[in-house]
Amino acid sequence: MIIYLIRHGEAELNVKEILHSRNYNDNPLTEKGKLEAAAAALFLRKMGIEGPVFSSPLLRARQVAECIARGFRVDDRLRELDMGEWELKRISEIPFSNYLRDPVKYPPPGGESMDSVVKRMSDFIEYVRGLGVRHVIAVSHWHPIATAVALVIGLPLSNIYKLRIGTGSITAINLDLGQLLYLNLSPLIVLRSLGFSDEEILRGCNDVH
Repeated sequence: MIIYLIRHGEAELNVKEILHSRNYNDNPLTEKGKLEAAAAALFLRKMGIEGPVFSSPLLRARQVAECIARGFRVDDRLRELDMGEWELKRISEIPFSNYLRDPVKYPPPGGESMDSVVKRMSDFIEYVRGLGVRHVIAVSHWHPIATAVALVIGLPLSNIYKLRIGTGSITAINLDLGQLLYLNLSPLIVLRSLGFSDEEILRGCNDVH
């Protein structure tokens, strides 16, 4: 089984460098984010990748999942790490450098620990293993995706910020072999390099709004 972990497209608060992890109906995709969502959907179709689609409950992830499949399922285990007292704070306003250096040692005050993210992502992976399908698509956020990658490649969680996982990117893991197939692949860059115009890419998704 291969799981395709898609980070949501660029959202309004990403541009402002404001942390957001809770209100599930705030922080929609930007125009660039909608293009990234459409690119992910078109890339999956062109590659013949089909299977159950799951999404974080946050709006920016659901908008991407809507673009991929109307019948997606919301799974709370895919939500972003709870930022606690840092919620809706600008990165420049908090001691984020310590967190980047070691998120295990310096979690967000009043927020969620990396161990908690490990547990729920491990639970989700075990759940999808039992579905008996070839491909699973999951739209999520930086922390859950990076955690899944760290578990597969044996990267210590304290070093997790060495990973690069851009908005709209796809990371693929072969769960049967425990192999990382690709990390941070940008469907938008791939499709543009193949000659697709942005207008053609956007037509790959009529559901992003």
